[in-house]
Amino acid sequence: MREYTISDFNIRTLGSIYQSDRTVFRVFAPEYENMELIVRNHAYQMHRNGFVYEIALGGDLELERYHYQNEKGLCFRDPFAYLSDENDSIILNPDKFLKETVGMDECPSRIIYECNVRDFSSSESYTGRYPKKFLAFTEEGLKCEGKAIGLDHLVEMGITHLQLMPVTDFDNDRTDYNWGYNPLAYNYVKKDYVYDQGDPYAYVNELRHTVNVLHSHHIRVVLDVVFNHVYSVHRFDLEKMLPGHVFRYTEDGRLAQGTFCGSEIRSEDVFVREYLKEMTLRYLELFDIDGIRMDLMGILDIETVSQIRNLLCAHKKDFIVYGEGWDMGDVLPSEQRASIPNARKLPGVAMFNDYFRDTMIHYVSGNRDIRSNVIKSLCCDMHYLSQDQSVNYVECHDDHTFYDRMMLYKSSDPRWINEKRCTLALSLVLIARGIPFIHAGEEFYRTKNGVRNSYNSLDTINQLDWRLRVRNHENCSYIADLIAFRKQHSCFTDEDADFRFEEFNDCLVYHLDDLIIFINPFENDYVFANGKNYEILFDACGRYIGRSQSIEISAYSIVICRSDDV
Repeated sequence: MREYTISDFNIRTLGSIYQSDRTVFRVFAPEYENMELIVRNHAYQMHRNGFVYEIALGGDLELERYHYQNEKGLCFRDPFAYLSDENDSIILNPDKFLKETVGMDECPSRIIYECNVRDFSSSESYTGRYPKKFLAFTEEGLKCEGKAIGLDHLVEMGITHLQLMPVTDFDNDRTDYNWGYNPLAYNYVKKDYVYDQGDPYAYVNELRHTVNVLHSHHIRVVLDVVFNHVYSVHRFDLEKMLPGHVFRYTEDGRLAQGTFCGSEIRSEDVFVREYLKEMTLRYLELFDIDGIRMDLMGILDIETVSQIRNLLCAHKKDFIVYGEGWDMGDVLPSEQRASIPNARKLPGVAMFNDYFRDTMIHYVSGNRDIRSNVIKSLCCDMHYLSQDQSVNYVECHDDHTFYDRMMLYKSSDPRWINEKRCTLALSLVLIARGIPFIHAGEEFYRTKNGVRNSYNSLDTINQLDWRLRVRNHENCSYIADLIAFRKQHSCFTDEDADFRFEEFNDCLVYHLDDLIIFINPFENDYVFANGKNYEILFDACGRYIGRSQSIEISAYSIVICRSDDV
């Protein structure tokens, strides 16, 4: 393989550069001796300049289809195109992309809400015009049995960031449904999510419009990117353009499979690194997004993740970068991985806290022996430089929903007790130091009918059933009120807030600045009274009670108060 450096290419000038009277095509292909551009079934010989092949064609080529072909007849689409179909890339005029932006206020308290584009509106209970499309997130005024659903529900919940599961093109793997973690391309969006599929510009503009509408409702948007692996290596255009450089190999020459989902992206390669940076910058520039979530981030190298974060934050100061920091793979040395053990090498990059998740699952399930682990989780006393590096969660798209987990593993208990456990678990996410993360529907006891890994299951398994939102509207209101409470009290996000813990019977008492939070994950009710006055700010039902000398702490609940003694 030929070696190259960053001086051998300019990442911003690759691809097709459209003007109304000419289009310039450039492709970085150091391994090839010849390159042709195929337009209208006509082959144009490209000129080599170092490792870059280029050609300029006169005339207006808007919406023309094209691809590249090397000396051996290998054809591939343009990894920099704004749109491609199965065989060709399509020339678009960037002047026709939406440019409007919607200003956003500062966001001192982040609450992330994860949702799959299709799941959000695939149920028959969704009453909008755009089922399974980006535009479903733009529809206001939708109701199910009189209760707000869709966008209005997100607004009522008070979330700050909507994380969309993968939206760039992915392989459905011979099924009708897929989450999107088998990427086919990073440079254009999935056709299935576009409403007006006959309009080539809709593939950019519909997502941009969706982001604008969400911004107008004070909701930021995060895109889930799968930069760690590719399942179908030989279908990946970047690999066709740059064979041998894009993926990692083991010492015996095999493709590295450290993700257990496909072949590892060689993020440390100088061109691959710049390409990943260019794609994330494209998402920001095209769609005005506010963050990225990096799937299996621990496979990537620290330098690439740091450069991506620094680049994006230089363009939007409150841009958020977080990911799965699982320590995976054995080709990249462990000290170079963007993993949880190396969190201190990644300032400003947050990571999913699986220690928090596992601890809280056991705690709300009735484990009395892990109180020290609970304390460690609530105060973010682990690998992290700051609490902003910890994404706290008990449920995400992976694994069982929390409701299904409780109904499976605590099946001998009544449903209402397991629902209380679900509410308590999410409450712990919202009162902990760190960044709260909610899986769509978690607030109304979402179920996938016990399916643990629903990545290619039917809509009937993965859909958001808005009838559950109706049925459990009181719990939705409770969670929304707790989110509002968190936003109103800066101690939850203040890095210098004082905290300490003590015990009261089976309850853990969490002192955070002037707040006192009683946590009771067990079956007995308690009353706390020590002759002093307290202001009960948030009781087990989410109500403000006011001044009292006794604090009722119901089973499977939290109560928040402060001392009211003068």
